[in-house]
Amino acid sequence: MVEHFLGKEEVGSSILLNSSFFPSIYFAAEQPALGRLYYFYTPSASTLSKLRKIFLHEYMLVFLFCLAAIQGPAFSLMDNYDQSANADCQTYMGLAKLDFDQSPVRRYRPIVPMAASVVYHTLGRAFNKLQPGSFPGDFALAFSFLLINSILLSIWGVLIYRFCKDYGIATVPALIALLVMLTCRWTPYIAGTALVDSLYCIVVTLSLLAIVEKNTAFTLWAIFLGPFAKESFIFIAPVLFFFSHMPKPKLFLYFIISGILVFAFRYLYDHYAGFPADSGLQADLYHFSYVKGNLHKLFSFHGVYDILSNPGLWLLAPVAAFLLLPSYKTVLRQGMEWYMFFFMISILVHMLLSGYLERMFYLTMPLLCMMTGLAIDEGRKQYLALKK
Repeated sequence: MVEHFLGKEEVGSSILLNSSFFPSIYFAAEQPALGRLYYFYTPSASTLSKLRKIFLHEYMLVFLFCLAAIQGPAFSLMDNYDQSANADCQTYMGLAKLDFDQSPVRRYRPIVPMAASVVYHTLGRAFNKLQPGSFPGDFALAFSFLLINSILLSIWGVLIYRFCKDYGIATVPALIALLVMLTCRWTPYIAGTALVDSLYCIVVTLSLLAIVEKNTAFTLWAIFLGPFAKESFIFIAPVLFFFSHMPKPKLFLYFIISGILVFAFRYLYDHYAGFPADSGLQADLYHFSYVKGNLHKLFSFHGVYDILSNPGLWLLAPVAAFLLLPSYKTVLRQGMEWYMFFFMISILVHMLLSGYLERMFYLTMPLLCMMTGLAIDEGRKQYLALKK
């Protein structure tokens, strides 16, 4: 059986079979008394085949690639960042501990905090054994958020990769383009702190994929998840509505049902927590006070720098391709669609109404990665043409 999986020449030298974790398996074939132990540790051929199909699937490999890239920097940030000084983090940590007396701006975003809460109450004691000596605050809860947000951002990475592939970008250029998101300064911040942006990033990209792929399932996921991820989904909803492939009457009905669900949730939350019914709406309207300051920042050197720091030096790839590769201009022109223009307008509204102008620009990562991927792919084609 051992030779069947590893080959005769590898049985004696396999690191796995000679490891301390499997000391007795190596002798199982020659010592019947250890046969049961051998079969206990050895999966069947059908199980191995299923595992290979799962873990060697293209999207699973991209997911694991993203998770490996995100986890280290995110843990480092979590370990060195005092989340008790961040009002956003305190709100979501409070929700995870089932303390519902929170800011009316953020308390209606329950999905990520509740997911972190499940992890916290299930594995919190184990996480505490990993706690560094000088960690400020509740390490187990912070680590729970890290785990959930890292997984969600890795899923987002898969969706961005899929978005790039939808525009004809080859596999390797699409993976390289994904590094625009993975190496962005906001990625470890969102993954390593108690925030809910990760889920909203997924919702926004699902909306784009729903339009590009004419995908009904993605459309429904976006419609029903969006309002619970962030209230600002109301600015993405029109783009999804007008550019979706689905019949408008049916879409309208789905949006009405989604609206009823989210307002019912908000009403019940306020009713049982003892808050005024309009407190959330008043807090949402307060965001309009940010517009004047954000407009000034948007047209300042520092504001432009903050925005462009999202792609960072990766921005040089599409700029260089635009200047040096005529074919890139053609491909880019062919890839541009009207929904992108209105999507960018909706992101601009996000930016003007937010306390973090540059963090909202982070939502454009699917387009930034796609433009970078096209540049790298065109550069690759030009290089291969010159080699012939």
